[in-house]
Amino acid sequence: MKDASGRSIRPFDLVAFKSTGGGAHGDRGGVLNERPGEGNTLAVLCVDGGKVDGVKPSEITVVDRSYLYPGIVVASASDTGGQLGVVTGVDRALDLVRLDGENNAAAPVAGGVSPGELRRVRVLNLGDYVVSGPWLGRVVEVSLDVDVAFDDGAVCRVADACRKLSSLRGGDGLSRLRNSAFYPGQLVVGHRSVFRASPWLKGYWKPSRERGTVAKVEMAGVLVYWIASSSTTTDIEASALPAYQRNPQSLTFFCSPPSCYWTIGDRCFFRTPGGHRAPPADDKEQLTKSNRSRPGRMAMKRVRRGVDRSHAHTEFERPMSVASTRTTADVLWQDGTRQRGVASESLLPFVTRNVHDFLPGQHVVRARGGDGSAAAGVVRGLSCRDRTVSVLWLKQAAAMPNSGDEILSAYDLAIDGNFNVFYGNVVVRLPHGDSSRGSSMHEAVVPPAQSNDDLSWVGHVSDLCEDGHVLVKWGNDKTTKVLPHEIAVIKLRMVSEMLREMGDWVHDDGGIDDADNAQEETTASQAPGAAAHEQNQGADDDDTDTEDGMLVAAWATGPLLLLQRVREVIQIASQVLARCKKYIVSEPAQRSAPFSDGNGDEVGGGGAAAASTSENAGGDSDGSARQGVVDDSFRFQQFEVMLQSPPDHHYLDNTKQGIGGGKKWIKRVHKEWNILENSLPAYTVYVRAYEDRMDLLRVVMVGASGTPYHDGLFFFDLQLPPTFPAAPPSVNYRSFGLRVNPNLYPSGTVCLSLLSTFGGQGAELWSPEASSVLQIVVSIQGLVLNAQPYYNEAGYEAQVGTPEGRRNELPYSENTYLLNLQTMIHLLRRPPAGFEDFVRNHFLHRGRHVLLACKAYLEGRVVGTLGGEARAADQGRSSAGFRLALASVVPRLVEAFAAIGAHGCDEFDRL
Repeated sequence: MKDASGRSIRPFDLVAFKSTGGGAHGDRGGVLNERPGEGNTLAVLCVDGGKVDGVKPSEITVVDRSYLYPGIVVASASDTGGQLGVVTGVDRALDLVRLDGENNAAAPVAGGVSPGELRRVRVLNLGDYVVSGPWLGRVVEVSLDVDVAFDDGAVCRVADACRKLSSLRGGDGLSRLRNSAFYPGQLVVGHRSVFRASPWLKGYWKPSRERGTVAKVEMAGVLVYWIASSSTTTDIEASALPAYQRNPQSLTFFCSPPSCYWTIGDRCFFRTPGGHRAPPADDKEQLTKSNRSRPGRMAMKRVRRGVDRSHAHTEFERPMSVASTRTTADVLWQDGTRQRGVASESLLPFVTRNVHDFLPGQHVVRARGGDGSAAAGVVRGLSCRDRTVSVLWLKQAAAMPNSGDEILSAYDLAIDGNFNVFYGNVVVRLPHGDSSRGSSMHEAVVPPAQSNDDLSWVGHVSDLCEDGHVLVKWGNDKTTKVLPHEIAVIKLRMVSEMLREMGDWVHDDGGIDDADNAQEETTASQAPGAAAHEQNQGADDDDTDTEDGMLVAAWATGPLLLLQRVREVIQIASQVLARCKKYIVSEPAQRSAPFSDGNGDEVGGGGAAAASTSENAGGDSDGSARQGVVDDSFRFQQFEVMLQSPPDHHYLDNTKQGIGGGKKWIKRVHKEWNILENSLPAYTVYVRAYEDRMDLLRVVMVGASGTPYHDGLFFFDLQLPPTFPAAPPSVNYRSFGLRVNPNLYPSGTVCLSLLSTFGGQGAELWSPEASSVLQIVVSIQGLVLNAQPYYNEAGYEAQVGTPEGRRNELPYSENTYLLNLQTMIHLLRRPPAGFEDFVRNHFLHRGRHVLLACKAYLEGRVVGTLGGEARAADQGRSSAGFRLALASVVPRLVEAFAAIGAHGCDEFDRL
């Protein structure tokens, strides 16, 4: 959505708008993280805690983004397709008001206040980093005690208040999105005789006392997840301080997580008495106008000082509220340039960054096409248009100078897994000589601290230097250069994750159950659904080297006999069916018309059987459709039952649950075979089943033209479980360690709702009655190996047409095609058993067309535009980085094709 000035609107943006409530809520608010309402409207949270619904995007203007933090990746709001940058520093100024206790009228207090001058109502927030002597930890729960005052001066103290009190103002409930659900001056009501059961500091309980005013909010205790120590090298979990800290005041605050930022509606106090300053000039006029409606000078003084004496014998200070924020950021852009003091509203958080969008200072290694060395380099700069990177290779030994800059394709580089440091990271200092790079509570061990409040061993990464050093600003405000192996990065984790790891025991004593803790710690760097596939990526069942007979012999006599009987039935049924299939020949089908590259040569898809129609198949330039006729020299039926299962099948040894499932199971398998035999897409999918193992299948798909998978081969091993069809088949992709698609993992895991390896609903899920193996095959071919694989990532379909989507879809397709070519080389070297001739024949006839496509791409054609509609004019040119990476792959491809005698490869020797 766009605001009145054309800027994109993001959740938590501070916006200026005209309130529909007659000015009761003010003219500024924060956009809530909610789905657009009816008519594409927004909900806005205002300074008084009120929520305004139905705000039209065209009626608001983004004025600030206070949630920016060091380490967040951004783009220019005016050029979202341009280069990215990383925020290296942030400066915030806050305008403060004080709300009266009756109608929440706002009186200006101070403008341009630094957050360092303020403290929040609740001193510690969820996720805060705290130090206690030699220990560093994070706050995961907070328990509050609240003093409630009544009109006659009586006061009671409500322990564990978040479970027992609620606000009388509906808008106050939204304050939980911020620091604390309670604040002095707030009207509250108790639940289930709360006041009667609470201790009374003044007066005593009366039945009429059902509601009161918050006079004081205190932390009664906090739960801390300890993550690092400066004085022990033993197991931290075993030697850490108690998790529950009953004296929170003894903890030294280090920093807040990125999710805890200052924004409109936050309530706070000055850290020092008299710390406030005069309001800015424009606010003074508003203050003067508001005074005219107030009853005299004394009342004005009480508002300015924030002291509330409305209760006869109770005096408390009302907190101030943030009415507006002004945030600027220092940005390091991908080309290496730096900008300081950039207005936050001119920057757009760009959280969905592709793996080849490197930033200056990051350490990289060669991913492919290199000289085989494991040398690491530092990124000096990246051209986002060309997808090329300037790398300074680091010295291999102290005596060797840096080897200088080199311009490489971004696709030929990967992040150095040994260097996990990034801008804004919280780090601790490691002992001298300890080269471990820990990021968990068991690995982060540092030298002894000098005192309980010493913060010289805890710091933030402020910069990544070109010489490989890391610039760290320590908790004692000193900044030093360190080598990466001298520090350990504290991994940023969600509060809920840490609580789960600590276990349920933390709730047993009833000391902590803060309703505020329902708030999840999230950071602006987390893309929606970015880890959805990884959550579904599980380790495959462990393989076993035990032979079937040995495995069966380990079972009890009863199951052994039953298994033998079942396997005998399967064996007989498989043999009968196989004999019948030897006499079955599928009817020839129409093959897809080839596409021309503009020079009279065809490029695009076509299976091995289609390619073998004649020596000139694909050589005509008219592009007319021809009927595929299986060549006598090579016949490979689309479906066939083989006598013996291949020795390299992924599930060959997976017999833990047994093989087969009885007569019904055999009948259903026969049905699946019949469907596959008669309904496979012509010349693009080939399947093999096996007599000796009816539970196994092997499938190969030919990449379709018009996609980055064109002309490639993609192999899948399937296993039908004993509970099939109640449970779906298991499917493994032969990946060679390459990630060619968000749904296809290097481990071989296939992430698909139909396989119950990813969430879904309705027709997306496996149905024992309606689903089939053919449905799985067609889904992988059509939904996974498609023209825009970038959007297969969970949640990324929402990026279609957005700046993130437009920026990332083409680089993803370019990298996918490079991986497709690498897969071809791997298959020629190690073809799956039973498909050796198929692989050779496919590339024998399609190798020249693959190289023709490479030639077109090297000349600037865009990946995926060689088949179907010619979209090159609309899509521009392929990136220089892609052409650079492709040029390094083509010689190996030519060599591999020439080794099998592929037709017409000689002309590409100089490509």
